[in-house]
Amino acid sequence: MILTLKNLWTRRKQHVWLCVELVLISVVSWFVIDPLFVEVYDVYVEPDGFDTSSLCCLRPMNDYDNAWAEPEPLEKDLNVIKNKILAMDEVESLCFETSWFLFSDVYQHSYVSLPGDTTKSCYGAVNWVIDVDNDYFKTYGYKVIAGNPNEEEGAIITRSVAEKLYGKTDVCGATISIWNASERRVEEYVDDKKIIAVIEDVKMGKNFNCRHSIFYRSKSRQFSAASVECILVRLKAGVDADAFCERLRPTMQKELRSGKTYVGEVETLDHLVEQDFRHSGYTGYLRRQISLAIFFMVNLCLGTIGTFWLQTRKRKEEIGIRRSFGASKGRIMREFLTEGLVLTAICHLLGCFLFFQYAYSFGLSRGLMRTDLPLSHINDCWLNHFGLHFLAVGTFIYLLLLLTVSIGIAIPVWKICRKKVVSLS
Repeated sequence: MILTLKNLWTRRKQHVWLCVELVLISVVSWFVIDPLFVEVYDVYVEPDGFDTSSLCCLRPMNDYDNAWAEPEPLEKDLNVIKNKILAMDEVESLCFETSWFLFSDVYQHSYVSLPGDTTKSCYGAVNWVIDVDNDYFKTYGYKVIAGNPNEEEGAIITRSVAEKLYGKTDVCGATISIWNASERRVEEYVDDKKIIAVIEDVKMGKNFNCRHSIFYRSKSRQFSAASVECILVRLKAGVDADAFCERLRPTMQKELRSGKTYVGEVETLDHLVEQDFRHSGYTGYLRRQISLAIFFMVNLCLGTIGTFWLQTRKRKEEIGIRRSFGASKGRIMREFLTEGLVLTAICHLLGCFLFFQYAYSFGLSRGLMRTDLPLSHINDCWLNHFGLHFLAVGTFIYLLLLLTVSIGIAIPVWKICRKKVVSLS
């Protein structure tokens, strides 16, 4: 290592432009990679909190003139259709939903705190539970940690909310204060609710990295058949959801019919999420970002490889002298790569220091997070902790730079070392 540092110092004038190039690439890479890193993690890496592969959405439709005014016939029809679906061999359970599917971003927002202590608070996505037969949580497959989510009145919170407010998950029977909140600020106090259950963290939106979720049950919020947009069905283990939907489509309007109500559409939840992403433009946005990032980084990396390639070839005579004094090919390769590793580390640290000045003032990327509330109120995910986020992306960029520099050094050194010593003078 000491010899490597001496070599770098001796060649410091030749390395000036290399260092400037690496520092610039390091800084620019932060602006390119950081937002993409967050988006990809939120959508494709962070778990949803429940198994979506066995869930199907069936959309009920009806020919009633005014189902809201007289919901009784519609409710009767829905119950008949529900029983028909439950009688199928492939179906494990089902529940009614007031949105086409969970990830359609129709949830509300609330701000919850300890009663009388707003210093202990967090921001969360809210979903009202419309549950006729207490199969809502069973159908979604949410894992219950404590309590009974099927009680008639109260709040069901996720693990992250419980730990944020109380520092533990065994909080059933405690009370939380509910505040109305927009996507920008807390607005007004609403009510206190008793916690009846705690479940594992779930995502209320596929690209909304908020794991603070709250589910409400209320006697005053009665089930209305006219508000049902979806019959969510969980299939038994081993049943293929796509095959189930294909089998159902040709005959569903005839077989799954009662009175003036029938099932008009059926689709897997995974397909609906993908479809929603496509229609909202998010899929196109993400593909463009990935394509631009790949194009940009490939060009930067090729430029860096070319620069180090030329610098290494200029040291052909040095390699020849080392070979003539008995240095092995492997030792020469290790020394050159070590120089590149150290040089890359120094330049990347300087690039991180420069980007830190920007990030400290304006923050790291939140992806498409749609709120200006502090990250501490939104999510305890490691990406929302500045230090861990900075370290993870910084390490990823360093490894990318190291790979690039290694290619730019290793290939020409290998080619030079293959030649006879007399031809290297």
